[in-house]
Amino acid sequence: MQTLQHIPLWVFALLIGLIALGLMQTRRRLIRLPRLLGLNIGLTVFTLAGVVQQWLPTPWLTWGLLSWAIACAILTYALSALNPPLGAHWDAETRLFTIPASWLPLALFMGVFACKFAVGMINATLPGELSGWGSAIGVSALYGLFSGLFNAQTWRILKLKYRPSVHAPDSAN
Repeated sequence: MQTLQHIPLWVFALLIGLIALGLMQTRRRLIRLPRLLGLNIGLTVFTLAGVVQQWLPTPWLTWGLLSWAIACAILTYALSALNPPLGAHWDAETRLFTIPASWLPLALFMGVFACKFAVGMINATLPGELSGWGSAIGVSALYGLFSGLFNAQTWRILKLKYRPSVHAPDSAN
């Protein structure tokens, strides 16, 4: 319980915000391109900032950034080849994307939060434990995987705008 008392309040506010944002993704919604890209860019910056913040004061920053970039690029490339999610649609007339409901974003938000929280707790309770090159590569790759998942999902949806015949709208909606 004493450990919880030392956690800054902004961490709990961030958790609540991520839960709220994730729950919003569980409903079908119509969004414009900037909003589609904004969420993806925000998560990418969040994970990349975690890499830089963790390994900036160490000699392992380059390895961390490289590990993040490779994991992100591989997963983005591999998963973006899949078809857009069922029910996703681009309407050229209204310039809106229809995004189907999904629990995946909430799960990914919680995964990123849990990883960053765990890294922060380890740094606070076991200083120096994550100071090696193995930690830099492993934790950074994990952050890169989260970014890659979001990048791939966004890319799969963007394909609808540039190749409308990729996926027809779900008739059940």
